[in-house]
Amino acid sequence: MRISAGRKDVQRHSGACRDGHQKRPQQHRRSSVDVDVESLLTLENRCNGCAGGGRCCCSSYEVCVTTAELKRIIKVLPGAARFCPHLLTAGGYDNVFEEEEPGLFSIDTTEDGLCLFAYRSRGRVHCSLHTVAVTLGLPLEQVKPKVCLLWPMHFSDGDEVLAAINDAFLFACNIRKEQGSRSLSPGFVEAVELVYGEGCGAQLQRAAEKGDRRALLVVRR
Repeated sequence: MRISAGRKDVQRHSGACRDGHQKRPQQHRRSSVDVDVESLLTLENRCNGCAGGGRCCCSSYEVCVTTAELKRIIKVLPGAARFCPHLLTAGGYDNVFEEEEPGLFSIDTTEDGLCLFAYRSRGRVHCSLHTVAVTLGLPLEQVKPKVCLLWPMHFSDGDEVLAAINDAFLFACNIRKEQGSRSLSPGFVEAVELVYGEGCGAQLQRAAEKGDRRALLVVRR
């Protein structure tokens, strides 16, 4: 698959979307989502870009996107290239996607593992796709991969249950909540709304307040 006439210049890292450090998108084709509410209540997520020198979600996982997500990303490549000039080639834009299986593509990384859509500004790492969406007034879910919107939530137990990722507390943006809290991190509520549809985040918060350990959400988009 080509985006431009130029060859892919960035080294491909092996194991993308196949090992234990991946973000895969298959869960987004579900009609319902089982959520481990108790797991999400253990942490508060506050993201303002990854601090330099600290662990970063943009370099700790291989990210996979669907064909539909890939096409949406391509539409905003000119904007992303303003923050990530390495995306530009003499013939247009570098092909930063690698097909892993039909309908599933991994996003390439730099030699030190940083996503090619990430950029550094004022000592922090930011996502150019997120920045472009905010700058252009586009809905985040129409630009940014859904697995990235959901992080530090992911699917566990055989890709069946949405829960907090096991290594969440290795990242400075995740703080352990006081035991007994029944209020979800606002970031989780917003992400669930963006990915699964209007009302889903509010439903999840109500389940937490009621003391439910699990919740089943009906996907609305």
